[in-house]
Amino acid sequence: MTKKLTIGIGLSGGADSSFAAFLLKQQGCDVHAFTMRLQGNSAAVAKGRRVAEKLDIPFQVLELQDRFEQLVLAPFVESYARGFTPSPCVLCNRDLKFGLMGQAILDSGCDLLATGHYARLKTTADGSVRLLRGIDAAKEQSYFLAQLSQEQLGKICFPLGEWRKEDVVRQAKARQLVPESEGESQDLCFLPDGDFAALVTGRHPELQREGWIMDESGRKLGRHNGAFRYTYGQRQGLGLGGGPWFVSHINIQDNLVIVTHAEAVLSRQVRLRGMNWLPAPPPLGEGGECQAQVRYRMKARDADIFATRNGCARLEFKDPVSAVTPGQLAVCYRGEEVFASGWIEPETDQNG
Repeated sequence: MTKKLTIGIGLSGGADSSFAAFLLKQQGCDVHAFTMRLQGNSAAVAKGRRVAEKLDIPFQVLELQDRFEQLVLAPFVESYARGFTPSPCVLCNRDLKFGLMGQAILDSGCDLLATGHYARLKTTADGSVRLLRGIDAAKEQSYFLAQLSQEQLGKICFPLGEWRKEDVVRQAKARQLVPESEGESQDLCFLPDGDFAALVTGRHPELQREGWIMDESGRKLGRHNGAFRYTYGQRQGLGLGGGPWFVSHINIQDNLVIVTHAEAVLSRQVRLRGMNWLPAPPPLGEGGECQAQVRYRMKARDADIFATRNGCARLEFKDPVSAVTPGQLAVCYRGEEVFASGWIEPETDQNG
């Protein structure tokens, strides 16, 4: 008799993870639910427990508040304090969900870790695992998973990779896994009101001070209440006349925001650090053609990427792209497959 596959699922209690758990149980897997408590009395714990009880599967809470602070919250704040725009979901996936939680799930005796992400995996003849886009183009999440290692991918399954978000939500509500009133999950679970500035200034009150918005000739155009609040390529919310204006430079040390017109914010070459090559890194100077995106909500554009020293790379777009933002993740694809990813470095020292 074939032994059931034992799968531990990261269960937040939302529609995606709840329906993924349902699918796995329906497929005959031995499903165990794990919910991370990341902040105080996390609502996810109560929601996860309710879904686990409804599906009649074992439920365990992983107390990860301290590690969430260390691995996600502190880097998030410090990134803004340096004038960068962070991508905390990438770190949370790599270091917490598929890192600490994944290890806890495997240590408990489970064969695989599952989540409700919209992405797909494919194992090739040589045994390597490839990360592919989910089929729902509007909701697929391979971008946020692109820093996962080959070792991590080998112990994962994504039940929702072939599903569309609207169908998942409908099915989850029809089976009463989530309330009919359940809405879309927050982009940043730790900022339900979206006020990142309050979190940053709570830890760095010195950053909340008035300064100048200037053009590149030094002409003063307006005032701001903290340069950290702005991001490269930003156009909305500047409150300036004579535009359109776009943020081209953020100087945290001097508390200055520099703006210019659109053409100057375009970039063709991008420097990357912390590269993750899938399935394995190429020799120095090699890489090849790809389609790359420098933020989640962006259509991938034709580019070439080359491995450089110290785990870095140079990304060269065929045509210039706008709003290349230090601190964000650049992800390179070949068709539907994630090929490489790395963190965007500033073109020059932002505070120098």
